[in-house]
Amino acid sequence: MKTYSKLLAWISAACAAILLSGCMAVHSVISPMMQSAMQNTVESNATPESMGISTSAYRGHDCAYLASMSQNFAKSQNDPGTEPFTKKTFGWHIDAINQVRAEQGCVGGIAPKVPLSGEVPMYGFCWYAEPGGTGTTYVSTVFAYQDWYADSGQHEQKEFETLLKSRYSPAAANAICQGEDTRPKADAAREKLWSLMFGNMSSRRVAVAWTPVSKPPPRRTVAKNAAGGARPLTSSSSSAASNPGSSTSAAKTTGLQLSNVDDATAKKLGLNTAHGALVSNVAKGGTGAKAGLRPSDVIVEIGGQDVNSAEDVQAILSAMRPGFNAPLRVWRARKMQDLQLEVAPAQ
Repeated sequence: MKTYSKLLAWISAACAAILLSGCMAVHSVISPMMQSAMQNTVESNATPESMGISTSAYRGHDCAYLASMSQNFAKSQNDPGTEPFTKKTFGWHIDAINQVRAEQGCVGGIAPKVPLSGEVPMYGFCWYAEPGGTGTTYVSTVFAYQDWYADSGQHEQKEFETLLKSRYSPAAANAICQGEDTRPKADAAREKLWSLMFGNMSSRRVAVAWTPVSKPPPRRTVAKNAAGGARPLTSSSSSAASNPGSSTSAAKTTGLQLSNVDDATAKKLGLNTAHGALVSNVAKGGTGAKAGLRPSDVIVEIGGQDVNSAEDVQAILSAMRPGFNAPLRVWRARKMQDLQLEVAPAQ
């Protein structure tokens, strides 16, 4: 009898093991299918707004920066190794960038609708989530920023944190302030966040009626020349002043000696018109040499902006962030070459 009981127990254990292994086998097949289906659903329902892609992220940048960003996204989009959905999101980024470029007159033939700087009134809100995912989330009302471009909302963030600590004493965390280029966008973004917080039943939401009162930090001003462009921030020598066709200020930051292209030089080099900045000399160790520039090269475009004279080179570079790799278009040996020039700090 004992032997029979042991045999039954062994058979039961064996059946349970077989059933369990069968369930695990089914799970190993079904789980990836469910994950794939969920991912396909998310991707098919995705929109630029749901992915956080909008013109707001590209406001306040100059034409050169926007052009280079658009080129970088396009390059990644055309990479054969980029997944289809990623290519789609890159396309949304390009659309947002090009809308900002068109509005601020970066695209030829289109009248600007906003200042050349791209700066427009910004709206937004701040929110503060206690850590752990089970605490309280505080969300402010939508307000108009005094100067979003001064610090991207950092001083509003600090003011909101100070208010919450004095009124609610929340657990330690950091506030986040969001900026949008229209009031409806800001309202929609806040409503989306509020709805997401409502779905988390383990936490609670608190709406905070608040408008920032502190002043933004002073902004770094960039001198403008008579034509309205950025003036070179480096000083020119007396020889450069006597020769308006040269640019020694560019030489100080790039190691390049540049001059204007006259009609005779343009004809000799095979250019259709006299434009661009002719590279006369390239100093060793400079950013120009690192970029691969050579004497007799003609720089015709930097970061999507046309270069019509030697002075344009430093004017364009001075408006860019130091360390940024600016795309260059160079006329060399009667054909175009694409290079990248690292923007050096102003001397």
